[in-house]
Amino acid sequence: LAGIIDGDGSIQVSKKGYTSLEITMGLEDLPLLRYIQHMLGGSIKMRAGAKAYRYRLHNHLGMIKLMNCINGHIRHSTRLLQLHRVCQVLGIPVILPIPLDAQSNWFAGFFDADGTLSIAMKHGLPQLSIRVTNKLLQDVESYKVIFGGSLYFDSSQNGYYQWSVQSRKDVIMMLDYFKSNTFRSHKSRRFFLIEEYYSLYDLKAFKPDSLHHKVWLAFLDKWNKLMI
Repeated sequence: LAGIIDGDGSIQVSKKGYTSLEITMGLEDLPLLRYIQHMLGGSIKMRAGAKAYRYRLHNHLGMIKLMNCINGHIRHSTRLLQLHRVCQVLGIPVILPIPLDAQSNWFAGFFDADGTLSIAMKHGLPQLSIRVTNKLLQDVESYKVIFGGSLYFDSSQNGYYQWSVQSRKDVIMMLDYFKSNTFRSHKSRRFFLIEEYYSLYDLKAFKPDSLHHKVWLAFLDKWNKLMI
């Protein structure tokens, strides 16, 4: 939950001193927002003019329960400042972020918010990539520390940092993490297709003259239906 809030959420204190949580996600992730609603209460509404839903929690007891869930796990630069303000209003001592390790659920939540899995053709070969992006380097570098891969700055969209893994070894490491942690976003279902991807890759099914090319095309159709 903390990872999702770090990526797609906002915890605020109004001018009148009321605390609230908002999480905005795409239409396909309504089940994820309903799961959070089931845990904490709150409301979900479609955003006017946008293909997205907004979850909102402002109930006092619900906010206290939320703080007890995420305190010590929020680590995004902006969100940590918001956490301090909300905890101050609610009279709850702030717990600084606990160190991450290869089993931390935070990575799954932050991926659900800001991650992607994609397949692109490069020099006639398919390339599977797992990526996580954010405006600040410190908010994605934990992925490199724990899972390896690469970090680089992309100057488009006013600039952002991107962590990615592309080697088979690193992707399999992320797949092992996926199998032992709970991802809840629509796009994360692509993790279930990674082993099938490598099986077809080894058969060179992506080549138009392959006996297995129709299976490859069917696989891509299945992959693309799990939109990002």
